[in-house]
Amino acid sequence: MTSIAADQQPLYQRIANDFAAQIASGTLKVGERLPSERQMAEELGYSRMTARQALKVLERRGLVETRMGRGAFVAHPQIEQQLSTLSGFTEDMQRGGRVASSIVLDAGVGAADLEAANALGIAEHAPVHRLVRVRLADAEPVGLERTEIPAALAPKLLDRADFTTDSLYRVLREDYGIYPSEAEQRLWSAHPDASSAAALGIPMQSSVLILTRRTLDATRRPIEYVRSVYRGDCFVMRVNLTLGKDA
Repeated sequence: MTSIAADQQPLYQRIANDFAAQIASGTLKVGERLPSERQMAEELGYSRMTARQALKVLERRGLVETRMGRGAFVAHPQIEQQLSTLSGFTEDMQRGGRVASSIVLDAGVGAADLEAANALGIAEHAPVHRLVRVRLADAEPVGLERTEIPAALAPKLLDRADFTTDSLYRVLREDYGIYPSEAEQRLWSAHPDASSAAALGIPMQSSVLILTRRTLDATRRPIEYVRSVYRGDCFVMRVNLTLGKDA
């Protein structure tokens, strides 16, 4: 494959590459505002169309985010989540060099709804530990997570740790001898409902990733059901595939 020499690339692509290099080097920092289309046209001599195309390239790469009426800003690096491996949010953030924390919106014992009951193999309205958290990466809200665990499996679970910073999986392993082993996940894109949008600080027109996960231990006993809403601009989902025998 041959590559196109930099001086043969369209001007908007060269402008985008220049900004990308400044972001990669730290010259432009996360949250810093880029020049507007008008500023690029007036101060740098580019046409507004060329400036707009350059910003669109950066947005598609996930390097900048456009805020309505405010301009384009350097985005946080996207979080890559490996869907082929079972891990918790805290572990995912640590792997990516991010600091994980949470805002706990609800923590207590409640009645399982039909969806959670079916996933956990318990009766509808059976008691479950319910933990609802806004998940933060480097203090920025990136996800809303609702976790339910059969209360009988882990008595007084929610009294065991400070779940604003601690890992639920760590507590299950170390305090109860419960080892998450495998999970069944479903993932789809959608727009957030009003409460999810408010919790994440995003417009309802934003794209989000909805994930449900049923976690099993080594005996294939259901131990956890999770419903998560992740900001679409913050996450990249990665899956490793192998060729099927009949392909």
